[in-house]
Parts: sequence; C-alpha cells; structure tokens
Amino acid sequence: MARLFSSTIFAQPRFALGTSFIVLMLFSTACDKFEYSPYQTDNPNRPDNLNRKNLNELLSGEKEADDTLRFIFTGDSQRFYDELQDLVNKANSLPDIDFLVLAGDISDFGLLQEFIWVNDELDQLNFPYLAVVGNHDLTANGSVIYTSMFGQKNFSFTYKKHKFIFHDTNSREYNFNGNVPDIPWLGAQLRDTSANWFIGVSHVPPFDVDFDKNLENPYKDQWAADSSFILSLHGHLHAYGDAIIYDDHVRYITTPAVQQRELMLFELVNGKITKQMIAY
Repeated sequence: MARLFSSTIFAQPRFALGTSFIVLMLFSTACDKFEYSPYQTDNPNRPDNLNRKNLNELLSGEKEADDTLRFIFTGDSQRFYDELQDLVNKANSLPDIDFLVLAGDISDFGLLQEFIWVNDELDQLNFPYLAVVGNHDLTANGSVIYTSMFGQKNFSFTYKKHKFIFHDTNSREYNFNGNVPDIPWLGAQLRDTSANWFIGVSHVPPFDVDFDKNLENPYKDQWAADSSFILSLHGHLHAYGDAIIYDDHVRYITTPAVQQRELMLFELVNGKITKQMIAY
C-alpha cells in the first residue's frame, strides 16, 4: 500500500480559461509584420538554449548562496496563460527562491507560438526556470522546437550538493520502443560522486499508462537502489500527489497543472525536505 505524505493545502479558486487559444492562434501580435505558419519551427522571436542559459545564471550565484535550496515546482502550462501570469506574480512575491521547475507539457499542440507565449510569461520571473519535456511537447514539430528552444531532453546539474536529473519519460510518443526513458543514461547520473543527493524530474510518472511498462521496474529499481535518491518529481496527471508507490524509500510527487492555481514550494537543507502548497 502506498504511504502518503500530507502537506498544508490552501483552498484554490477555480476559474475558466480567460484567453481563447483559437483566437490567439488566429491573431498574432499586432506589431508583427509577417504572418508565420503555426507549424514552423523557427522565427525571429524564438529564443534558443533556454535551459542552458538559465542554468548558467543559476550556477553563477552558487558560491554566494547558503545551504538552503528553495525551488518552485509546477507543470502542464499548456494554454493556461492567464493562470501562468498569476503564478509568476505569486512566485515573485515569495522570498529567496533559487529557481522554478516546469514539469513538461509546456505546450498543448507542440506549436512554436505556444512555447514562445509560455516563455514570455516565465521570463518575467525574478529567478531562472528550467523545463523538462512533456508528451504534448512532442506532437507535431514539438520535438524539434523543444530541442531548439530548451536544449537536450536529458540533462542534469548539481546545485548545493543536490543533483537534478531532468529526463524524457514520454514512452508512448516513441511507440514504447524500449529506449525512453534512457535507463543506462540515468544510471550514469547516479554514479556522480560530486553530489550528495539526487532528484529525478520528468513528465510521465512510472506508474502511468503512458510510461513503458517494460521499463517500469528497471526505472524504479534504479532509484530505489540508491539511498541518496530522495525525490521523483512529475507532471502529466494534472493533480497533486505525494506517496511512496513501491516497496522502497522513494517519494513520487506529482504537481497540479497550472490551471489548478496551486504551486509547490520545496525547501531542501542537506537532503531534508519541506514542502508547501500555495494557491495563487
């Protein structure tokens, strides 16, 4: 039986979408001189290598930082632009945040303009953000766009002795070919002796039907075999969850979608975890 972890959850208001996606797709910004195809992968407004640029910004201040790591976790921003703006405003009001993690499904249809709109909002944060790839981000030309805008689908970094392992778990989008997630690559990340604790970040959790069932056991067993692996963070389900799913020590946490107007605030001190749900 799963062992559940409780946390303080504040009441969240429910709002209908305030922005019509169809209207936004039909009418681009008035200042644009040219009309671009929704299926293109590049235009002059597209930023590049955002994860690398934001990571460089984060790591440049690490020497002056203390041992406390505070980050915001959210996911599934797809089409929820009004709610995302409110999230940014709330996040900027919170003290001492190191960075924000977006757990995939940046877009809904894998369209370039969707990625650009989300970045336009998150670019207003007072701190860097990092995004993992979601299954919706791989539709249409989304795979090319994500790689161009954000970088590699599997990447990792160590900050304040905590190693974050961002990786692609969208198995269904690859027809369950046995290569996603990349189990050997994940194992190599855990052999990093420069980190004291490890945190996995991906979109689809291993207990979901969109995760390759042939890889579920190798995936969860790899995490469970390392006592310094402390969190597995996911989106996709559009709902809050915090539980030990398997017979091991690993906590699997899923975040509400941006539409639910609730973010997770994590504080990590020497591997000890505090979590709070905050409505916006």
